[in-house]
Amino acid sequence: MGEMGSCKRILIIKPSSLGDIVHCFPLVDEIRRSCPGSEVDWVANTEYVSLVKRYPGVRNVLAFPRSRWGKATFFHDLRFFLSDLRAESYDAVVDAQGLLRSALIAKACRTDVRIGSSEAREGASRFYSHIVYPENGKGIVHAVQKNLHLLEALDITPHYSSEKLIYTSQDQDRLHQILQETAPDFSGDFFVLHPGAKRSIKQWPSLYFSNLLDKIHRYFPSIRPVLIGAPEDRALLEEIDGRTRAKAVLLAGKIPIDLLPLFFEKALFYVGNDSGPLHLAVMAGVPTVSFYGSSTPERTGPFDGGTGNHVVMGDNVPCSPCGDFQKHCDHQSCLVGVTPEAAFSKILSLMPQQDQQSERVSLEPTVRRSA
Repeated sequence: MGEMGSCKRILIIKPSSLGDIVHCFPLVDEIRRSCPGSEVDWVANTEYVSLVKRYPGVRNVLAFPRSRWGKATFFHDLRFFLSDLRAESYDAVVDAQGLLRSALIAKACRTDVRIGSSEAREGASRFYSHIVYPENGKGIVHAVQKNLHLLEALDITPHYSSEKLIYTSQDQDRLHQILQETAPDFSGDFFVLHPGAKRSIKQWPSLYFSNLLDKIHRYFPSIRPVLIGAPEDRALLEEIDGRTRAKAVLLAGKIPIDLLPLFFEKALFYVGNDSGPLHLAVMAGVPTVSFYGSSTPERTGPFDGGTGNHVVMGDNVPCSPCGDFQKHCDHQSCLVGVTPEAAFSKILSLMPQQDQQSERVSLEPTVRRSA
């Protein structure tokens, strides 16, 4: 295009989901690096607005009322969203979502430069003025790299970088208050387990999480386990905790999404399924062990530029990965084949006092599975 110098106001459209938004944050860094003084706005679903607002370099976040779909107030809220959108003027809009809905949002913007991928679905690319095609011979490309590739339409040669979210002393106090109200005796070293996922096909067995908790407790009795999840995960957390001797802190739905990275920063390590909080933990700089079966970690796994502090586990059965849209599996061999003993050994490899560097997995440019 040769227009980066004139692109002072840019809108990124990435309404959801949590992990996908985290994988899109590096676009902000690259835009601001390539064009100092530029302003970056963002379209996010209402439930993620508070998180995106905390990312350095994001000027304004427009709340898309996706959660209101099917409710009486949806069109009323949509009208206000479109009014706010049309009140802004942008030099370029980057649709990193690649769906018809996000492409229509781009089309509604006051701009002539609408950038999107040729791999966008639902016919979204017909609404783009600039279509970015995948690089030949790259094979599987991680979502972070794919997102950054969109910036080539603005003559930006992208380089990966990512900032931590912005927090204040008031945020620290707010988090402390939440923890005190939920678990007054909570103190000392802790680790985080997130056993939930939006789809059951992505869940490591709950019994395995219980067994893993017991193993960690026997080896590190002074380290407190913290189980997190959405409000609807409470029964799952109680089930897992009820089988163990470890005295876990249950925080189902207690910590707001935008404060999770601040909480994770204090953890020794994080263990969880292929889900959004995993990527917040990675962004917070916490070592992680995660379980991937139906989806491809090389495409959507932990990504932080190659620290080697993240292990992805999944049994390499012939049917794995089965696709990001698979909803049910009768056997889940790809996850059942990963034992608590194997997961515990990977946790040991990430603990600071364990000199087992050979177990660490590089995340740049891809992540390899470990069974």
